[in-house]
Amino acid sequence: MKALIIVADVSYKGEYSMAVQALRQLSMEVSTGLVSKTANINFDIDLSRGVGEDLLTNYDLAVFIAGYWAYYAATGKDMPGKVKSVVNREAFEKLLTQSISNGKITVLPLAVPAYAARLGLLKGRKATVYPTTDLITILKNNGVEYINNDLVIDGNVVTLKRTTVESLTKAFSKP
Repeated sequence: MKALIIVADVSYKGEYSMAVQALRQLSMEVSTGLVSKTANINFDIDLSRGVGEDLLTNYDLAVFIAGYWAYYAATGKDMPGKVKSVVNREAFEKLLTQSISNGKITVLPLAVPAYAARLGLLKGRKATVYPTTDLITILKNNGVEYINNDLVIDGNVVTLKRTTVESLTKAFSKP
């Protein structure tokens, strides 16, 4: 299996590295696409300038890593200076929409489910999210049934409340 990790922000310590480790433990071929000009990681595909229509066709699974940026983008709150990311929001949203709409296994950890819910991508689905009142409210207000579990799978969408190598390995091996 081939996996693409789409990275907007790596400010949440270990989120990206744990995803890579879990995917590799499952013998998946891993590529990283970067939609940020400020994330300091090795990457294979520069998505900070835009995205083509067929990027996801060669991948079985897409993981969206967005750190604290996803929380502030979903809630609309101002980001503190230390986590200000320069994210190509249009590219991130396009990939997220394509992945979910086209039935790709789509893994959304921490605050990313709330971001996807705001876009209307999770309406009528079950999901979990990092447990803050703001994020849970966003899910509920956008037609998502909040489930208070560490891992929720609804069709091709996998949501995670927290990121550990164990929870990610479980998420990647379930669908």
